[in-house]
Amino acid sequence: MPENLVFAGTPLIEQPLVMVFGEGITDPNAKITDLVFSQPPRVHPTRLVFGDSDTSTHPDSLLEVSGALPELVARLHLVIGVPLALQAALPDLVGTVAVKYQSQTQRPTVAQVQTWSQVSTVTESGLTQPQQHAQATNAGAQDHSQNAVSEHFGVSPGYVEAIRSSREVGSQFQDGCLRRSRLHANWSDGLADRRVNSTSPFQEGLRAPTVRAVGRFQDGLHDRRAWLENSWTGAIPRNKGYTGHAGAAIPMRRFLPSAFEEAWVPRPGAHLTPLIPPVDPTYWGTALLFACPSLAAPMLVFGTRQCEFPPTQPTGVVTVAVRKVYFVINDISLRRASDGVEVPVNNLSLSLDASSWAWGFDAVLPHSAQSLIEPNGSGVVELLATVNGTTFAVLAENISRERSFGQTSIRLTGRGKNSVLAAPYAPVMTFTNSQARTARQLMDDVLTINGVPMGWNLDWGLTDWNVPAGVFSHQGTWIEALSVIAGAAGGYLLPHPRDQTIRVRHRYPVAPWEWATVTPNFVLPVDAVEKESLRWLEKPSYNRVFISGMDAGVLAQVTRSGTAGDSLAPMVVDALITEAAVARQRGLAVLSDTGRQIEVSLNLPVLVETGIIEPGAFVQYRDGGVDRIGLVRSTQVQAGFPEVWQTLGVQTYA
Repeated sequence: MPENLVFAGTPLIEQPLVMVFGEGITDPNAKITDLVFSQPPRVHPTRLVFGDSDTSTHPDSLLEVSGALPELVARLHLVIGVPLALQAALPDLVGTVAVKYQSQTQRPTVAQVQTWSQVSTVTESGLTQPQQHAQATNAGAQDHSQNAVSEHFGVSPGYVEAIRSSREVGSQFQDGCLRRSRLHANWSDGLADRRVNSTSPFQEGLRAPTVRAVGRFQDGLHDRRAWLENSWTGAIPRNKGYTGHAGAAIPMRRFLPSAFEEAWVPRPGAHLTPLIPPVDPTYWGTALLFACPSLAAPMLVFGTRQCEFPPTQPTGVVTVAVRKVYFVINDISLRRASDGVEVPVNNLSLSLDASSWAWGFDAVLPHSAQSLIEPNGSGVVELLATVNGTTFAVLAENISRERSFGQTSIRLTGRGKNSVLAAPYAPVMTFTNSQARTARQLMDDVLTINGVPMGWNLDWGLTDWNVPAGVFSHQGTWIEALSVIAGAAGGYLLPHPRDQTIRVRHRYPVAPWEWATVTPNFVLPVDAVEKESLRWLEKPSYNRVFISGMDAGVLAQVTRSGTAGDSLAPMVVDALITEAAVARQRGLAVLSDTGRQIEVSLNLPVLVETGIIEPGAFVQYRDGGVDRIGLVRSTQVQAGFPEVWQTLGVQTYA
């Protein structure tokens, strides 16, 4: 039977005692003995653990030290804007610590327990602090900024006044030949009361006298020349043969609906203009709809507008077919962006060029629309101008009233929605880069307030480059800082008509000497252009230019390929010229604007195929027997019911 292990005698003191149980006994005469505890423990249950893995948990010991330190007295000399480091030495903290150790081991009276620990000795020791007394040091403040250098920049207006031009209106028909017949003409002279300086929108019609018709057609309106003092003049007799391709006209009766009724004298008493309540748009809920958007422009629609989405520019090549007649249904509207209330408008115009960063807006409204566009408590009123399906978000900035006898009108001018990033809405700030960034990241940093994005997006169209820390520094508004970054690479800012998106484009995405291989965005036949005008320009034929940075920049020599580089353009210096990528883009912009150029003005309707053509698009058209391709630099839209025309300023080379 197993033997009991009994501690009865006095243990040996000469050497430590070792108890061995189980395997690992090297003595062959040793006997395996069981350890038996027949009596209950004296104090509390105790676990006897053998091995190297003790899974029992031991509670943490808590040591609390409390003490009172004297007050820290220091004399400080503060200088605004100077970093301050404070060092101080505190006196030693003296305290007494009492430690109670419980080994949780049973102490029987039949034996002694040998321990390798000893009773701790109370020791008083001070605590060494890592601080020392601060030493007063007089240090000057170091300013990280430098004096700004005064620079003179020209202000580029968002729109310019239209130049009054004198032009003659060509008649589609000539004087008819004399015939021996008394025929009544199916047409008569146009209304002679369509004068711009008319004081009333309507006049009494003039009864046309009965005249003999000398041809199937008469001359067109003679009053469409701005430089004439009289509204019309007498016809000049001419003898010229005319061959008509039309046969005898067939009398037909056609009833044309009139948009107006006969005017009547106002009745006695007060007349109140009826208020048209705004129509609340239909709420379609938050369901996910795939109904109206086409596959070319899929959208997920949530909320009030189920089928309306902003128009997108056509992709690829848009070719306008040659037709005898182009039918266009013009649609013009103006409404407030906040509540969708319709604003009556007589006519409006929109303009944009490559030197502007916002659409220019001009409109003539009736006097009844004054209360709809006046500034409210939240600032200027935002309007949505829709022209043939394209919506423009504009701000009603300047309002003036014009009154003449029997007529009062409101003149309204403004700019696009992104004008909130410029004066007078944006503050003047200082923009710098404290760490290395790319040009795209610099623009993203500009469009933030204390590191929080402002909600504007960038459509980047340049080759990005790195800008070392401390290179970029500009003082101005948000839009001015963006223009400086884009201009360093020869780029410009192209606003979106409605969204909060700024497109960054290069002035010459393709070198002009390679335009013959470019696929145009629009192909316009001569039949679709109502009027065309050309102006030749002569500029120096530079083929080499030096582009240089400043403190952390590079010096690059850009030469037009295939030339000797013997005509040197003026040197360009910009602080953001920090890599070869930006130097090449800036050099391309300088060398492209050289040589003999042609400024072409094309006046055409806003067709369904083209929409409103914006600057930056390549346009191909036929000039006589020559196909020309050019880059659109400006767009002007004139919308006055029932006609809508767009005038494109195209840059091409001879």
